[in-house]
Amino acid sequence: MDLKNIFKLGALSTALALAGCGGDININTGGEGGNTPPPTTVPTPGQSVQELAYSGFAERNASLSVDGKQVWMLKGTLAPTNAASSMGSGDTGGQDADKIVLGNDVVWELDGAVIAGSDKENSVELIIRAGTKVIGGSDAYLVISRDSKIQAEGSKTQPIVFTSKESALGETGEAGQWGGLVLLGNAPVNTCPDLDACDAAFEVGNHSYGGNDSEDSSGSIKYVRVEFGGFKINDTQEMNGISFAAVGSGTQVDHIQIHLNNDDGVEFWGGNVSISHVVLTENFDDSLDWTNGWQGSAQHVYIRQQDNGSNRGIEGDSNSDADATPQSQPVLANVTIAVANGENSGGDHGEGILFRKGTGAHAYNILVKGGVDSGECLEINDDNTVVSAQDAALTMQNSLIDCVEPFKNAKADAEKGRSLSLDVEAWFLAQQGNLAAASDLNGYMPNSSSVALTGGAADLSNLDARLEDAQYIGAFDGSNDWTQGWTTAIHDEVTPAPSALPVLTSCPLGTSAETVVAGIYKDSSINLVCTLEGNVTTNTTLLAGQNVMYKIDGGAVVVGGDKTDSATLAIQAGAYLFATDNSYITVSRGSKIMAQGSATHPIIMTSEQDVIMGAEAARGQWGGLVLLGNGLTNKCDDHTSCDVAFEVGDFPYGGNDNTDNSGQISYVVIKYAGFKVNDTQEMNGISFAAVGSGTQVDHIQIHANGDDGVEFWGGAVNLKYVYLTDNFDDSLDWTNGWQGKAQFVYITHEDGNANRGIEGDSHKGTGDTPVSRPILSNFTILPGVDIENASGDKGEGILLRVATAASLNNILVQGRKGTTSTTESGECLELDGTYADLVDNVNNDQLTISHSIIDCNEPFKYSSDNAATADAVDVATWFMGQTGNGTAAVSITHGMPAANETNLLGAGKDMSTTDSFFESTDYIGAFDGQNDWRQGWAFIAQ
Repeated sequence: MDLKNIFKLGALSTALALAGCGGDININTGGEGGNTPPPTTVPTPGQSVQELAYSGFAERNASLSVDGKQVWMLKGTLAPTNAASSMGSGDTGGQDADKIVLGNDVVWELDGAVIAGSDKENSVELIIRAGTKVIGGSDAYLVISRDSKIQAEGSKTQPIVFTSKESALGETGEAGQWGGLVLLGNAPVNTCPDLDACDAAFEVGNHSYGGNDSEDSSGSIKYVRVEFGGFKINDTQEMNGISFAAVGSGTQVDHIQIHLNNDDGVEFWGGNVSISHVVLTENFDDSLDWTNGWQGSAQHVYIRQQDNGSNRGIEGDSNSDADATPQSQPVLANVTIAVANGENSGGDHGEGILFRKGTGAHAYNILVKGGVDSGECLEINDDNTVVSAQDAALTMQNSLIDCVEPFKNAKADAEKGRSLSLDVEAWFLAQQGNLAAASDLNGYMPNSSSVALTGGAADLSNLDARLEDAQYIGAFDGSNDWTQGWTTAIHDEVTPAPSALPVLTSCPLGTSAETVVAGIYKDSSINLVCTLEGNVTTNTTLLAGQNVMYKIDGGAVVVGGDKTDSATLAIQAGAYLFATDNSYITVSRGSKIMAQGSATHPIIMTSEQDVIMGAEAARGQWGGLVLLGNGLTNKCDDHTSCDVAFEVGDFPYGGNDNTDNSGQISYVVIKYAGFKVNDTQEMNGISFAAVGSGTQVDHIQIHANGDDGVEFWGGAVNLKYVYLTDNFDDSLDWTNGWQGKAQFVYITHEDGNANRGIEGDSHKGTGDTPVSRPILSNFTILPGVDIENASGDKGEGILLRVATAASLNNILVQGRKGTTSTTESGECLELDGTYADLVDNVNNDQLTISHSIIDCNEPFKYSSDNAATADAVDVATWFMGQTGNGTAAVSITHGMPAANETNLLGAGKDMSTTDSFFESTDYIGAFDGQNDWRQGWAFIAQ
């Protein structure tokens, strides 16, 4: 045995001995001449996996947690390192020389401009793992310098998401909340006379781009979403969702979405990069914009503009100088553009395609769909572009324009230096396969009868090797929707909650941890209880976890101050909240709650007794949820200076904005709330005090509340899919000018512990405005038996009184059919004309009911203490005299009509033809007999 082998064995023995003591030893026992692997960083005691992996190039934001994960900040320039590799395993990233890997085990925050590499030196390869989230604040954006690369490759099930910090924290995502993604390449751009010495300056930050390498590679971007970007510096400097500045054809880009960007969706300054499977939704300026010599391709592009918000679907330029080379001449194929209606804030109408500034292009299979209020769908202007069209440098084939204003011509204009004109319609229709006709779409998909399915150009791959064969017009073939699974805001999807909620190890910022005694909670998996109390004046997110509950304690938990210190309380899908006896949540004017549950992971809010071992849940054990808005209420004579005091806590509400937004409440179950202060001050499950229509409320349940289920004091908030069970007083109650809408509401009562299914009021003073005038559709109400509850009230169906107006449609009230008060319901429909304005509303058709069924032993009642209006309304005559109403007996089981119940099924009114809020139905009641919208999320009492 030679000495070198003796040394190897000795070293190996020593290493094994050290490893047994916890050492971390790397030995190369290969033959002579073998490469020595890079050293591995040895963790210090107590150092976490993330600290080991990321501390060399990032800094943890200890004050922030997103999606139950740590947040790590990137700042300044990302550069190579000579340090030992910090690469982790699994989902964890790290750095190894010039490779920087952002793992999906944390969330990444961009702090200001983050630049990968320096210009043509200190280059890095930034790798972003599938499923990673990157967030940015108001001045943040990411730049990939020349000679550096980004490798951001998500998947259909794990897209990479660039989004705003606000959105990540559960607030409403809005355009311009952060910057965007900038790629700088070495490809040609026609603003450089000498491409061998080209340093064009990017419009934000003066980063350099351009060169003579058309095949340059800036990396790969696949299954990536960029949301809520595009901050504005001034009128000429704004960020796009993704900016491609002289990016070369070696860069791969497919399956990208830019959503709600404040400037363009994607923009190209020269270069040769190609993109495919692109979704551009609700972007403010131009969805797809090119200039300065772009010669790449784009195929399978879906553009949906925002009504009264967007400018153009496509804006194509080259250069004002006709001699500048290279000329822009991209190849486009299979593009669908849904043109916006109306004007944006800059006074521009939504438009389809504008070719100008001498651009060329070869476009195939383009579909442009515009509406009555859209601008022109295809426009060509200026002399250089006319020349491109005449010389066949600009062509369109096998394309379809379906617009009220289809074309806009190029015109001679001496003041603008234009001497040439072009009849755009004639130019378009003279080319092969083009049509100006109906597109016959279902949303963005062509129907089976659509000409778009058969009118596309064949053999696209022979026309240009960068294209796939797709012999149809538009982005879609009518059956395969490539947007499914990875996009946002297209399929009414929310980011799906994980199949299993994570295990949390600490409480989120804004809450405090409470010691958990083993065996105290009914759920033995709970080992983390986080308390929320006092005034919440900073954005706070309650993270969902299978081992955590949130304790609402100390009385009123108030989100924000009244019109000041505004904050958002975000609650993740699956979060579980319980409250102590005197506690409740109030959301102040100007603040928001974002309680975004899901069908598989609803948000639960309940009483402490419901979760404590040995305790028994009952109505009235805690407060509930109070939303205070800036909407209209007739309690104020001057709506511009309105401060009505809420009945518990004296919190102010009211204003002059019925479109006000208090956030979102979706898939939320509230149980055992409604404590009583005195006979006139009681808490409801959810109190909507002047809450505006900008608030989203759907899929909510209020169970066993001590007072009303939901109550409205003015405002115009709308609701859908509402389940109100075993509430003590009125299940749905309105007053003081509520003008909202509600559809799909199912109300059941507990015998002897309920009053009315609906109680509708407006005002007592003459001339008070606004008048309550909600529009309701598809209700099923099952009132309890006609025996008194503890307050002396009996079980009843609907009472309309105190000057209210309303439109009720597709309502079913089915009472018990016994022979005594203990076995049958009380009156099912009552009008109380004590106040003459209610009678006026009946006579003026401001209070109506249609396509409704009353199935009760005591169907109608009129009562009044005012002799002047006594018997002014015969309720039975009023009801039966309106369209589609009847008193037939019907067959339902747990609210669901029998399959042959023709008195309900097929007998309803389609309210969607009246108001777009309503979904199309043809049945009476809350259910169609087949689909139970309570499944999976609602609490069903045993």
